[in-house]
Amino acid sequence: MDQLMSALADPERLRLYARIVLDELPPNEADSPAARKHLGRLISAGLVERLDDGSLRAGPEVFRRARTPEPTTGVPRHLTGFFARGRLTAIPVRAAVRHELLLHLTDTLFDTDRTYSEHEINEALYSVHDDTAALRRYCVSDGLLVREKDGSDYRVPQHA
Repeated sequence: MDQLMSALADPERLRLYARIVLDELPPNEADSPAARKHLGRLISAGLVERLDDGSLRAGPEVFRRARTPEPTTGVPRHLTGFFARGRLTAIPVRAAVRHELLLHLTDTLFDTDRTYSEHEINEALYSVHDDTAALRRYCVSDGLLVREKDGSDYRVPQHA
């Protein structure tokens, strides 16, 4: 991506690239000394290609290839659509999918050998989503977290 940005950083090169993208560069102008100087850099960066007939083509695929992948988060592949930048963007509506998501969260956020206060549960859940009450409630109702009758403590059951 840095090579692409560097190639487009020069205003003259950027204008030339824009004219190629918009197909507004006459063939004779592409062979001028000024255009050739910048064209070599655009071609080497992969922004432009010269076709067999001598015409120039700029395709968007170079940007798709250069896109920086999101960091690996350990989220199961079928649940990655619910996350962006490490945060949960939506709580799944379908109960089965929501349960899988909650199972992933409880497995990654909580240890089975300790108890947690409600505040600790909320802090952990807040690290992935703002609606901690909903996530906590779903975890309890799905049996992934057990809450003491007085509401003072939570724990992950041994079988989950």
